[in-house]
Amino acid sequence: MQDAIAHIQVLTTPVQDYIGKLKKITGDRKYVVFYGCGMILNSIIESWNNYTGIKIDFLCDSNPAKWHTMIHGIQCISPDELTRIKDETAVFITTGALLEVYDFLQKRDFPSVFPIYKYDMKSSPIVCGSDISEIQKKLADTFMLLEDKRSIEVFETILQRAFKGSEQPDIMSRVMDKDQCFADVFSLGEHESFVDGGAFDGDTIRDFVSRVNGQFDHVYAFELAKENYQNLTDCVQKLPAANKIHCYNLGLYDSSEEISYFAFESDSAIGQGSARAFVDRLDTVLGDAPVTFIKLDIEGAEMHALRGAENIIQTQKPKMAVCVYHDLRHLYEVPLYLKSLVPEYKIFFRHHTMYEYETICYATI
Repeated sequence: MQDAIAHIQVLTTPVQDYIGKLKKITGDRKYVVFYGCGMILNSIIESWNNYTGIKIDFLCDSNPAKWHTMIHGIQCISPDELTRIKDETAVFITTGALLEVYDFLQKRDFPSVFPIYKYDMKSSPIVCGSDISEIQKKLADTFMLLEDKRSIEVFETILQRAFKGSEQPDIMSRVMDKDQCFADVFSLGEHESFVDGGAFDGDTIRDFVSRVNGQFDHVYAFELAKENYQNLTDCVQKLPAANKIHCYNLGLYDSSEEISYFAFESDSAIGQGSARAFVDRLDTVLGDAPVTFIKLDIEGAEMHALRGAENIIQTQKPKMAVCVYHDLRHLYEVPLYLKSLVPEYKIFFRHHTMYEYETICYATI
């Protein structure tokens, strides 16, 4: 155990104040530009404003239809216009085509180009907090649980990025795997009863139904946001065996109550915003119904949902796929909690994008 702690200490020290780093980068340049005006920008821009307070001078995009328009109240310029001010500009890439854009800008000799990590902004106070030794101990405990080499690679890469502020644009792509939520760590049978927590518009359910060739016992789909829920039910009606897919306009939590939430595209964060919805415990909603597989991607409420599913997890030991990227502490809280409920669980980590999004903790017996 001491060797694991020493290893984690090396990976997590010295710590990088990510927000301080962003302020230094931008303070050295006249302009701040975000390159990419799609869904990733929409997800990042609010966090940037909340955590850094740094003015964004321009946006940039390769799509001519967006040039000279206002997006989020900021003017979008063309790549050629951006090139003319490159020596005075810090460029942050806010598109899924991270490596392609990085290469494009490097070929034009841009001196200051960086990926931007939404959740590292959020985690910066945790990384720089006074209880770092306790966090290192829990990270070491988690490290000891990891079942395979790929899990270790993912875990170590996340720590390098989050604690040391790596500027390498390909750092997460090095450990990126496909098959999100249906990783190589377990197989699916013909009698799955699948709980989709954070079902969005049915994208994961479509994938699930395809992978089992329409042969399953039940799907229980939970979606908090009303607009997403409508899209979900529309999707389900078109799927094979739709009568076995049960949709709930509910969020999964550790209590039964009405909550406020903020909805934006695919994100809906509990406890923010003016929209109202209901949450409930999975144990309460499903009772003793068979469950073989639980997926949770619920914008940071994963630990609440796990506590609300404690009985199902302990008694039925379902396969688990739980997102751990919304909160740095979930890197250890989720696997340690799952292991405490079911000591037989084997723990795996996989990562599924070039950004910090979509790191998943998998558990199976």
